Amino acid sequence: MKTHKTVIIGCGLMSHNHIRGYLTTGRFEIVALADFHESTMKEVDEIFGIKPKHYTDAREMLEKEKPDVVSVCTWHIGHAEWTIAAAAFQPQVILCEKPMADNIGRAEQMIIACQRNNVKLAIAHQRRFLPAYTLAKKLIAEGAVGDVTLMTSIGGQGLPNFCTHQTDMFRYILGDDECVWAMGNVERKTDRWERSTRIEDRAEVVYQFARGARALILCDLTPSPLFQGAQIYGTEGMIQMSVNDLQLMNAETGGKWKMHEPEGRFTKPGDEAFEWLEGGTAQADELADWIEGKIENHRGEAQHGFKALQMIHAVYESARCHERVDLPLETRVNPLDLMVESGHLLPERPGKYDIRAFLLREEAMESDKKTD
Repeated sequence: MKTHKTVIIGCGLMSHNHIRGYLTTGRFEIVALADFHESTMKEVDEIFGIKPKHYTDAREMLEKEKPDVVSVCTWHIGHAEWTIAAAAFQPQVILCEKPMADNIGRAEQMIIACQRNNVKLAIAHQRRFLPAYTLAKKLIAEGAVGDVTLMTSIGGQGLPNFCTHQTDMFRYILGDDECVWAMGNVERKTDRWERSTRIEDRAEVVYQFARGARALILCDLTPSPLFQGAQIYGTEGMIQMSVNDLQLMNAETGGKWKMHEPEGRFTKPGDEAFEWLEGGTAQADELADWIEGKIENHRGEAQHGFKALQMIHAVYESARCHERVDLPLETRVNPLDLMVESGHLLPERPGKYDIRAFLLREEAMESDKKTD
């Protein structure tokens, strides 16, 4: 089997999902890692039993290794810089972690850089590859719940981090229907950050889709535990969906919930870390098919990551402008940053803190390095 020469930029926790997926398929060879911290790269070697080259300069790695595949697994503020840098070396494909970038303007630049260098770009919303999500998409397309009227999800830990998965999920299960407007509000009494990106304390969101469905996200507003999935209400039935399973209720089920636990190609629900192994591996396997020309489109290609991010920033723009915001979004900087830096939304309880500071190395409590 042909293997694709692969490098990783940023070797923190999320890189493990990429690496596990690449290795499980057997279709990729991880030849090099780049990170500021040698200890982080050594941990990757030990966890996965591999011996790639180590670099503390990612551009040097790209120049010397000439990879087919680049995974960008830095914190959010590094996604655009390193995707644009990697594109200049013309690999076949770049897989960048989500959220796509820290603002819409930078996400646009990522797409432009890849287009002009003839590089395929995908964003790692790996839950698009979960069997339950794909089954929900199929059932909706077949009319099992009639016309979808409302979808609801619970989020937390900031809209850009947790809820880009949910905005992407809404589009995916609706057959990538377009979101046409967003309206929402945020609370930010503290100076809260997530992976060096400003986030809100709480948020509520309503989205409208072109074919009639609406979606609601409550972020850090409920006592309910965080979960990825949704409740989906239609004119002829309902779906409750998680990362592992799906329950359907309609006339054909006799008005009772019918459980579905679809197995994946690489593992099955109930296995340890099912959503990470199945989602990450299926994502990587389809990436290899995309490189090899076996498929024309990848489920995670950049346009979807861009639209998921745009939906998040539309909420901030709605809060900033006190209005419903139509999409596509025209504001290319982060509206939450605009609100804070203009004095519109100054924290009442000052003191910057990052909820992911525990992921940093050595004495660091916050990051000013774009490849951490």
